[in-house]
Amino acid sequence: MSVETKKLFKASTAFLAVLAALSGTGLSELGLGLAMANPAGGEESIFLDDVPVVLSASRLSQPINEAPVAVTIIDRQMIKDSGAWDLSEIFRLVPGMYVAYHADPYYSADSTVAYHGMVTTTTSDRMQVLIDGRSVYASLFGGVNWSDLPIVLDDIERIEVIRGPDSASYGANSYSGVINIITRHPAETQGTMISMAFGNGRKESIFRYGGKSGALSYRLTASIREDKGEDDRIQRPTSAFTFWNLNKFDNKTIQNLNLRADYQVNSADTLEFQFGYNGGPREVGEYNNVSAISRRAENHFEMLHWRRALEGGGELSVQAFHTVERVYARLKDSDGVSDGDAILRRYDLEVQHTFSPFKNARLVWGGSIRYDQTYAPYYLGVGDNQYLYGDFPYHLRRFFGNLEWRARPDLVFNVGGMIENNTYTGTDTTPRVAVNWHMQPGHTLRLSHSRATRSPSVYEKTYDSYWRSAGFYPGLPEMQTERVKSSEIGYIGKYGNLDVDFRLFYDDYSQLIDVRNKRSAAGGNLNAGTAIMRGYELQLKAQLTDKTRLIYGLSGGGVKSDNVNGVVYSDSLPKYNHNLLLSHKINEQWSTSLAAYQVAKTKFNSTDFNPRENRAYFIDGNRRFDGRLNYQFKVGGKSAECSLIAQNIADARYFEYRHDNELPGRALRLNFRLDL
Repeated sequence: MSVETKKLFKASTAFLAVLAALSGTGLSELGLGLAMANPAGGEESIFLDDVPVVLSASRLSQPINEAPVAVTIIDRQMIKDSGAWDLSEIFRLVPGMYVAYHADPYYSADSTVAYHGMVTTTTSDRMQVLIDGRSVYASLFGGVNWSDLPIVLDDIERIEVIRGPDSASYGANSYSGVINIITRHPAETQGTMISMAFGNGRKESIFRYGGKSGALSYRLTASIREDKGEDDRIQRPTSAFTFWNLNKFDNKTIQNLNLRADYQVNSADTLEFQFGYNGGPREVGEYNNVSAISRRAENHFEMLHWRRALEGGGELSVQAFHTVERVYARLKDSDGVSDGDAILRRYDLEVQHTFSPFKNARLVWGGSIRYDQTYAPYYLGVGDNQYLYGDFPYHLRRFFGNLEWRARPDLVFNVGGMIENNTYTGTDTTPRVAVNWHMQPGHTLRLSHSRATRSPSVYEKTYDSYWRSAGFYPGLPEMQTERVKSSEIGYIGKYGNLDVDFRLFYDDYSQLIDVRNKRSAAGGNLNAGTAIMRGYELQLKAQLTDKTRLIYGLSGGGVKSDNVNGVVYSDSLPKYNHNLLLSHKINEQWSTSLAAYQVAKTKFNSTDFNPRENRAYFIDGNRRFDGRLNYQFKVGGKSAECSLIAQNIADARYFEYRHDNELPGRALRLNFRLDL
């Protein structure tokens, strides 16, 4: 047993002893549960009253205290209370999540959303993101362009954030965590809704109509948003050099159209269809580097999902979707004006079956196939090899399964994994085993261990082929997947109106990829990086009164790495990260909320290091406050509401991710909504 593992288990033992003391019982007495018969003759837990259910952790619907991984649930009310303008901002409420505003200076002026640091690129390519189970993880650079997603906040029912690797359920690229955005059923959005927002450099209009015809429910949402983004000039630059006085080009117009239709074919079968479009002009670039003379996004998707309810609570489902992400761009750089067009296509088919193989057990299993095409001459032309203009094909095949077995009413095992084969790196297996022990009603201990991978992006694979080509480094080994071994000890407890979620984790990363400079190729291995990450997370939810709710998150830890090839992973996890959301309903008409965030100094981008310009690896810590005041009323007998939202109330001027990425100052906006 390693020294770090010993430390982790010592900490867990001490923590368990504290729980025992709080519970008023000894360690030897914990977990002596009782059984009760269910109608099927099996046994079920008596410890599940008033426990939220999660859908994403293992692909089974489970109480959160029986999921094999830690999960944060962001519900509709939290989204409203946060006052978030961008979808990405919501994830500041997740313990361990790092969010930077408009961090990308060269491909898409969009936010960075990263779980547990380890951010060496702005795309945050080590986390899987799903919308209703549909992967929106981009193939070109990896990660997600948040502004290019065809979705509006008001159509979201809830968001489940899996805090930790989950390749066992969702395959490669679920490397550090998974975000699953679940939209509202059309039956819950009937009628007409209009919404308008106006603020500092921001305005948005939304129209939504929901209808029903027999067994068919549908919803159509259309919106247009204009966002001027960051201030043109940095208010508190770290250098007098002109480059570090200017923010990035990031003005954008976002046009969204989304259709969802659900048809109840019969008592057992349902069909769901979704279509989405996102487009509009976007700015991207930075001073004296790549900047877009003109750039426009044109994205769309189509998805069809069939479900059949089976006897005994089982289900058979088939999901197919097609996605096109298209960029039209004219780019200006040192070579003059270049064609920056890019087209990313994806075809995906997945089959999933859930059933009970034996008493007190449930099994979900299935498989999927995927085909990606990527066309991006400007970004994939490497060095003098500008002939690399064709489509880059990518094939993916998966087989997955997870068995949930209730050995006793107080003891639940989850054992699962995925076998995955792709064009770039061949076949990988990512298993997971977890046990959840209900020590007493309201107190659960979770132990789990899993393996996860991240496959190279098209950009990385292209550079891999380039470095290994004749005349460069012909003996260079072929690039492999990044790997992580993850162990965790979690606790979920309930003390009256207080819910506690605590987690200790230990992650061992290996084969970390770097293709950005010749040092990695000269060193003989593009997968040379390693890192050890250990830390903790705490999430508290308290219903202080029937009108007041408090949500608080705290995380911290550290990263140690060999930092090979000039990629500095050490200290890329903030020493601490706080988030707080306090909401209060004043009366039937008025309500208010306050959100607060604090992040310790953090090292993210080593290329920003320049002692002569008074910049070090570290970005200073920051603190931010957002507030919302909401008034509900009637207009002609119809429900309406008006909200005043203030972001960055203290007008703090701090940097996120880089020293040329200054958060916009205080931003006020007024939002009006009417349900017709």
